[in-house]
Amino acid sequence: MKRNVLRRILHVVLFIVIMYLLIELPNAAKRFIAEPDIGLMVASLLSLLVYPLMYAAVIIFLRWEGNTSIAELGGDIHEHTVLDLIIGLVAGIAGSGMVVFLALVFDGQLRPIAEITPGLVLGNAIVTVLVSYVEELAYRGYLLTRSSKLVLGKPFGIILSSIVFSLLHYSWWVPLGVVPLHLILLFSFNLFLGGIVLSLMYFLSGRKLWAPIGFHFAWNIIAYVAFPVFPTEPVENPALFQIEWGITTIPAFLVGLAVAWLLLNFKQKKDETGGINPPLD
Repeated sequence: MKRNVLRRILHVVLFIVIMYLLIELPNAAKRFIAEPDIGLMVASLLSLLVYPLMYAAVIIFLRWEGNTSIAELGGDIHEHTVLDLIIGLVAGIAGSGMVVFLALVFDGQLRPIAEITPGLVLGNAIVTVLVSYVEELAYRGYLLTRSSKLVLGKPFGIILSSIVFSLLHYSWWVPLGVVPLHLILLFSFNLFLGGIVLSLMYFLSGRKLWAPIGFHFAWNIIAYVAFPVFPTEPVENPALFQIEWGITTIPAFLVGLAVAWLLLNFKQKKDETGGINPPLD
């Protein structure tokens, strides 16, 4: 028993370390290559490889455990995949849409309409498909489920995976000094809360990844298209209205969770009464 627990702890710790090393690759290239232009080019190339490598890491860890399919993580195609995706998309739009709405009402800074081009939307959509799928597979599919099997159970898994999810987005605020400390703390808390929301959606949907993937995709695409990319672009009052950096993100995540909870519970009740996919005669 003790040996099994220690092995699970080892897997979780190693997985977190490997996720960190993969995410750090582009930053390391910029630090260790003396020529800035070459360093930036190498870092850009490595950035393209991070998510395929994260996916490969999940597969390697699964095989290390004796599993051969991501179905065990909830990444398989099933009869409710499309519906779960739609629920996640609706909840993500509701949550992120609230941040947009509050910015509009209270004169927060949004991206100018003239800058929202088809190319911007399409380019971000392509990247966001990959990011939302791989991050959910890694942080909810693998890390959440494995850390939930430790001695402290599901609450510990939700908290640990959400902390890791938050902290491994550190590249948005390094090097230290670029972003004020209070914004770093607010950003980190917001992403921690986002990790909890996505984890709860994973369990609410029956340990399936598609509702969290839909939420993650909708949230990110609206964040990148509707808002300036802070801190790369200057933003006024980011602590108030900037998505993921501002306090309006907190109620927005809670609204998204409430919408997801209502829709997933409605789906479950319909499924139990035969309202979804009724049996064939």
